[in-house]
Amino acid sequence: MVGPAAITDPLIEGITVESDCSGIESLPDVFLTFDDVTYTLTHEDYVLKVGSEDAPQCVMGIASMEFPEGFNYFIFGDVLMRKYNTLFDANNNTVSFFQ
Repeated sequence: MVGPAAITDPLIEGITVESDCSGIESLPDVFLTFDDVTYTLTHEDYVLKVGSEDAPQCVMGIASMEFPEGFNYFIFGDVLMRKYNTLFDANNNTVSFFQ
């Protein structure tokens, strides 16, 4: 999940993911609200385990990026869409998430 730094940095401020995966179970939930519906992401959703099962490494699945001024969009990707069913409606130019 990637968004503009001005919006994303405050969202993830203070969340530190150790590469050895230690302490991830104590990380806070992240809440995203769209149209008055709140979607919860737990550490199991936004911490990505990569590498082998014997030696996993953890990385934060939410990042900020410097975009051009006026670009106030998010790329939600797998972090959100793995947990919540997603409907892309090209006829109405909308994306919907289902709990």
